Amino acid sequence: MWNVTDWQKVVFSNESRFVWGTDDNRVRVWRRPAYDSRSTLIVIRGTSTGQRYVDDIIRPHVKPFLNGLPGAIFKQDNARPHTARVAQDFLRHFQTLPWPAHSPDLSPVEHVWDQLKRQMPSCHFVHDLELAV
Repeated sequence: MWNVTDWQKVVFSNESRFVWGTDDNRVRVWRRPAYDSRSTLIVIRGTSTGQRYVDDIIRPHVKPFLNGLPGAIFKQDNARPHTARVAQDFLRHFQTLPWPAHSPDLSPVEHVWDQLKRQMPSCHFVHDLELAV
């Protein structure tokens, strides 16, 4: 059974999809992990794949963050880019928290995204979305 000390080692990661403008333009917004501070937003336009997840998120943002936190446990949901072989191969160098398929996403970050979307104004341009988020 895990206790509070165990859960304090977990670094939750999550992204959210936003629809902007009047047509079906979509972007994914991912916030780099950080403790006690605001971190950089990463805006990903287009289709998210396992390779893009590694190239745009894990290698430049997650890897340096986790390298600075000895004993950290990385937790992500079961989105397809996260479970892709290329992403799993890259993450094998880090301790990860396994999550069974079709399990609820218990990341506290999900609630933050949900609340943020409820309070956001309508955005018609990606730049406006970045400023609002």
